[in-house]
Amino acid sequence: MKFSEPWGGQRLSFLLEKAVSRETKMWKVYVPKKPSSQFLCLQDTDVSPAQRDEAVRWLTEIHSKLQLYPETLVLAVSILDRFLTPIKARPKYLRCIAIACFFLGAKTCEEDECVPSLKELVASSSCGCSPSEILRMERIILDKLNWDLHTATALDFLHIVCRPKIDKKSHRLACRPKCEKKA
Repeated sequence: MKFSEPWGGQRLSFLLEKAVSRETKMWKVYVPKKPSSQFLCLQDTDVSPAQRDEAVRWLTEIHSKLQLYPETLVLAVSILDRFLTPIKARPKYLRCIAIACFFLGAKTCEEDECVPSLKELVASSSCGCSPSEILRMERIILDKLNWDLHTATALDFLHIVCRPKIDKKSHRLACRPKCEKKA
């Protein structure tokens, strides 16, 4: 399907409506769970917001090492948040959960030949899990999310809204700043 202009108003509107529709369908608020004062002795029973943030930083480091698409990391974090929202997960399993989410994100976003093997992922992440544990966690995550990994992410909206226009003649980005002429 060709359009007269690369990203015409109708096409942009369609893409935004589609992304908003996906987001609305899947929308759940990630509410960080705070330990109650009466349950301070049970702090190891649920992942705290700080632990979740640390897991995301860790995934960012792994993502940088493996040099994968940005969409892979964003989807992995989205899957992680969607999984942690309704599920009570113990902090000792957080790295296994996070690396399984990352593996799902890579298998969803990357070309098949670019998806790291489980052995490579275990070695580069130092997650402390075996490949079989990651596969088992992956299955649990898929079951809890009803095998629906495709959600609208912030990066999807950025791609749609900030789509650079391409000059047809030179194939240069139209949004690129022009060099100043010397007087």
